[in-house]
Amino acid sequence: MLEGIKKELSESYRYRYVVYSYVQTNLKLRYRRSYLGFVWTVLAPMLNYLVMGIVFSFVMRDRIPNYFVYYFSGAIFFSIISSTLNRSPLFLIGNEHYIKKIYIPKLTFVLNGTIYEITNFFLSATALLILGLLAGQLNLSWHTVLIAVPLILISFFLVGLGCLISVAAVYFRDLIHIIPVLVQATFFLTPVVYQESMIPSEYQFFIKLNPFYYFLEIYRQPLVYHQVPAFSYYVFCFLISATLLLIGISVIKKFDNKIVFKL
Repeated sequence: MLEGIKKELSESYRYRYVVYSYVQTNLKLRYRRSYLGFVWTVLAPMLNYLVMGIVFSFVMRDRIPNYFVYYFSGAIFFSIISSTLNRSPLFLIGNEHYIKKIYIPKLTFVLNGTIYEITNFFLSATALLILGLLAGQLNLSWHTVLIAVPLILISFFLVGLGCLISVAAVYFRDLIHIIPVLVQATFFLTPVVYQESMIPSEYQFFIKLNPFYYFLEIYRQPLVYHQVPAFSYYVFCFLISATLLLIGISVIKKFDNKIVFKL
């Protein structure tokens, strides 16, 4: 198992320029023939979050202090999760023409989609920074550097989960339609637009069962509340990310040749 994982990672590293080319090309195509080009990467989410923030602020303004930053930080972070998972069933199916013609490590296609969405996150996060600073609601501190940890861990988590979903989708195409529904349900199960304390105590247990809750907490607490999250949260996120990454890579390696014939 470990030998197969090591080989898949080694081969994927050899094809790292494929990932770079994919991300660069798709970012250019996304805003082709647009006058503002990459500016839309910042402007589009900024306008979207501004509208959503204004609407929800009327409902939550008396219950959650500094609601704009609270909502923006959660929404942008969850956008990595939702975008990557919604695309994950197509990581392999959508690249069928490449897989059948030339050899490229299957992990490379998962990395293409995941890194592309993470790149979008960093560009879109500029919207949070600009809005927060202009509105005087975002204050940066040394705690801000801690958000690098959840970003790295959620990347590993999504690569592992993306491997599992993409392989499963080759055999069960219905996942293309099921995953977006599950992601939408997960969004409301994750305290992005509300606080955990607003949920009746007897139902808070369901929120704690959601692994994305812990990733969001170790991301939001340093950024919004300037606090160091509980160490147990970091341990949990590390263990589940590392475990899922190893399982995901081993599965995609195990089904390497089978995927070609199934497609």
